[in-house]
Amino acid sequence: MSRYATGVSVVATAHEGVRYGMTVNSLTSVSLEPTLMLFCCERDASLHGPVLEAGTWGVSVLPATQQDVAAWFATRGRPGVDQFNGQHAHPGAVTGAPLLEGALAWFECRTWATYDGGDHTIVVGEVLDLGCGDDAPGLLYLRGSYGTTAD
Repeated sequence: MSRYATGVSVVATAHEGVRYGMTVNSLTSVSLEPTLMLFCCERDASLHGPVLEAGTWGVSVLPATQQDVAAWFATRGRPGVDQFNGQHAHPGAVTGAPLLEGALAWFECRTWATYDGGDHTIVVGEVLDLGCGDDAPGLLYLRGSYGTTAD
């Protein structure tokens, strides 16, 4: 799978006043009617429990200029209290989930269904709101490294 280039996004939720986030490259469109998307969340991730309990989440699709943001949210052992401290984000208008400033696109979702995926949970969400940012090069992940759609 390391030879399959993927886009890079941050999935986030706010639960009991705490903001959690995680870098994902397992973001997929599922259905247009209703509009559904999914991501896969490792069961050991600090996002796992809060995103399932909150039932709502946001997705920020990262531009090439936010490789440092992707690396931060991919780092294991980040503190569980306000993982967005120091990040430029705002609460989504519908869910309140943190959405990163400068994202190429963003989505706000309500969990539609979850499925067992081995050491991950497959989280399917109904898209409640979405938007687009600048038309800039996107951030990619390939062979264990970041790249860009401009490459």
